[in-house]
Amino acid sequence: MALLSFGSAPGARARALQRSRPPDRGTSRPSGLPQGTITTAVAATVAATTAGVVPGRGRGSRPARPMRAGTMRSALEEEVSAAVEVVQRSMRLVQALACDMEVAPASSGKEMEACDVTAGISAIKPGDSTPVTAADFAIQGLVFEALQKQFPADGFMGEEDAAELRADPDLCRLALELCSRFGNSTLTQESFLAAVDAGLDPLQEKENDRIWVLDPIDGTKGFMTGQGYMIGLSLLMDGEAIIGVMGNPNAVTTPPIMLAVKGRGLRWWPAEGTSPLPYEPSKPKWAAQDFRTLPSSAATLQEGRDYPPWLLSPQSMRYACRPFGDAPASDLCCGSMVKYFAVAAGTHCGYVQYEEQLKTWDHACGILCVEESGGAACVTDAAGEPVRFFGRKFSVCGGIVSCSRWCRPEMRELLLQAAAGNAS
Repeated sequence: MALLSFGSAPGARARALQRSRPPDRGTSRPSGLPQGTITTAVAATVAATTAGVVPGRGRGSRPARPMRAGTMRSALEEEVSAAVEVVQRSMRLVQALACDMEVAPASSGKEMEACDVTAGISAIKPGDSTPVTAADFAIQGLVFEALQKQFPADGFMGEEDAAELRADPDLCRLALELCSRFGNSTLTQESFLAAVDAGLDPLQEKENDRIWVLDPIDGTKGFMTGQGYMIGLSLLMDGEAIIGVMGNPNAVTTPPIMLAVKGRGLRWWPAEGTSPLPYEPSKPKWAAQDFRTLPSSAATLQEGRDYPPWLLSPQSMRYACRPFGDAPASDLCCGSMVKYFAVAAGTHCGYVQYEEQLKTWDHACGILCVEESGGAACVTDAAGEPVRFFGRKFSVCGGIVSCSRWCRPEMRELLLQAAAGNAS
């Protein structure tokens, strides 16, 4: 199949697809790790968890939380292997497109202007002015095809709708070729469109309660503007996330992939390779500070000295949500998963999602990763209730509060109080 040109520089853009390993864009990639699946590595992890401990946890081993009989089919090793591998493939795919896509200027909010997109590569979604790229669609097709082959009885939920591809032949052609190249796929155009649309199937029509949930690029605006973005995949059972994977192609200070299994802890993976990494985030400097006295004047505030670094979505609520007095939330673009990743890694004490009507694919995997990283009191809504996912959209009371493992009880209480003020 002939490769589609990416735009105004056909030779350079076609070469981006021909490269099997795109140039590193700031991703931490240990060398000497062969490409492939992680079944062997997972087997070692499963053996440890079966013995009742979680390997690689900085605070020592702890007893594994039990799960219902039958929910850990083969200790989920097959599902974990498949999830990490498709996220690794998806990261290579999105970086190939990023190598030659024109970077749009940064702006506030989620929306972008029509002049910021590139014909045949990106577009503006009708109705909400948020961007979408060929990579979003390609990843959704790639992930569904791979998971459907391996777990044909499972349901699948994805963010994207193939109607936009049907309306834009150039965008469709590029998305299909990216999917074929990085997914080793032989999908026809129609089967590719059907794979993308499989993520729209009503959940109540599924024969079982296992649902794979994908956000192919969370923070597409960040991807298009050279800022942060994530690839997020989770497996739900009975409305609860039991596997969560977040791929961070721009990670520098941590490995690029974190994977959590319910009750079994969190592990880190390289962008390519067959084994998890023996990585443990170090205790952040802010965790040693005493923030019992709230700052009173925004003019002289310094993050990490006068107040702990914290995160908020949406930024338009920065004057309504004030857990630490006048201390502002950190500016971290883009998307919810970038913020969950930061809390799980410990760079920020907590994250308040100050909305009550949310989309499952934006939150399921990130919430599980924070919980399994050792989050101070797990993730709850503002009323202290656990967050569950029973459809494409879900509701919470006041918002969602996530806390780092180093977040002190008094910090968590202030975050919860701030979210509770938003309760309907």
